[in-house]
Amino acid sequence: MNKLLKLTLLIVLSIKINAQQIITTDIDNFWNAYDSINKMSNEKASTFKKMYLDNGTIGLKDFAKNKDFNETNYVTAFEKYPEFWKSIRKNTLVSSEQIQKTKKALKEFRKLYPNESKGNIYYTIGALRSGGMPNGEDLIVGLEKVVGDKTTNTSEFENKTLQNMFQFSNPSLLGFVSVHEFIHTFQKGSEVNVLAKAVKEGSADFIAELALKEKYNSHYLDYGFKNYDLVRNQFKNQLFSQNFQNWFYNSETNEHPDLGYFVGYAISKNYYANSKNKKQAIKDLIELNYEDEKAVFEVLNQSKYYSEVLNIEELKSNYEKNQPRIVKIIEFENGAQNVDTTLKQIQIVFSKPLNDKVSINFSKNGKDHFPLNKIVGLNADKTILILETVNLQENTLYDFYITNRSTRSLDGYPFIEEEYKIEFKTKE
Repeated sequence: MNKLLKLTLLIVLSIKINAQQIITTDIDNFWNAYDSINKMSNEKASTFKKMYLDNGTIGLKDFAKNKDFNETNYVTAFEKYPEFWKSIRKNTLVSSEQIQKTKKALKEFRKLYPNESKGNIYYTIGALRSGGMPNGEDLIVGLEKVVGDKTTNTSEFENKTLQNMFQFSNPSLLGFVSVHEFIHTFQKGSEVNVLAKAVKEGSADFIAELALKEKYNSHYLDYGFKNYDLVRNQFKNQLFSQNFQNWFYNSETNEHPDLGYFVGYAISKNYYANSKNKKQAIKDLIELNYEDEKAVFEVLNQSKYYSEVLNIEELKSNYEKNQPRIVKIIEFENGAQNVDTTLKQIQIVFSKPLNDKVSINFSKNGKDHFPLNKIVGLNADKTILILETVNLQENTLYDFYITNRSTRSLDGYPFIEEEYKIEFKTKE
């Protein structure tokens, strides 16, 4: 073989190796292993491991290691949720049309945002541990938590989140989900607040829409645009919050969940529309430091999502002033060392009315030092939380935390402290 031919083959091989791929071999391997062990009464786990996990892609192996699942987890899931696996099967068989559509969108994304990524997309089937994860430049998708729809049988799940996980899902959106999540492999930094989370997620939605060249239909975009001013005004009160559950992943508690995605989409779309250099606008959104509060806030202002220019310091100051805080404890001063053991209730006074979901946790001292028997509830004007105590012991330290996990005011502001420790000691 002459040198020129060798060089040509090496170049072709290099291009093939470095080209982005969508790898689906784990899907067939999974269902072959599934069918095989369903005919067996013994050695199911070891057979499944040999046929699926040991024979899996690098993506699957990294997925299992990172999310901590193995062959036993699969076999347990098959036995506990047989109807689920039967009903999800057809949707996991990704068609060539879906793959080609996603590949085309990835090529378009490279035009929108020139990059040298060699990252692959691995379509795998996990053990119901995760819908996927970025893995360096690669993206791993756990199909069994992504491609369900309203026909998927989730009735066997004990967990309400799992029961409702396909409430707004559609397998036809796999390409959109894939491109959205692939964009996240380029984004850096943890989200410092709700605003940063919204822009990070919403920009991935918006750019995926550009790459796919089609409108993304989702429950949160539909509701958000129909209630534009309402959502925008509500978000303004909470954009510095670190309590993400008010705006993301809240289908259990909110009739119109995930509106943070809508806000971020609207901000990103406006930012793009108001930018003269569209390619630079996409670059800005992808390479934004989501840990930099001021940088994210500047994108918000430049987007003109709000008609007025917002002042970050003024807005933060007003936000903090509106956050509920503890004013006092009626029965004793916090940290008191001589509380009477006959105490039957603790009344905590807050600076403004609360909603009914006050979050209380044990301290690191554990249950033995937890003084509460039950939460009685809030008083009529919702400013005093009434707690019933256990039978208090002499000369004992008691403590617990009020946290901001779900504690917020009636007008939507989260509790100002991440954890507020209430502590007292009883008399000897």
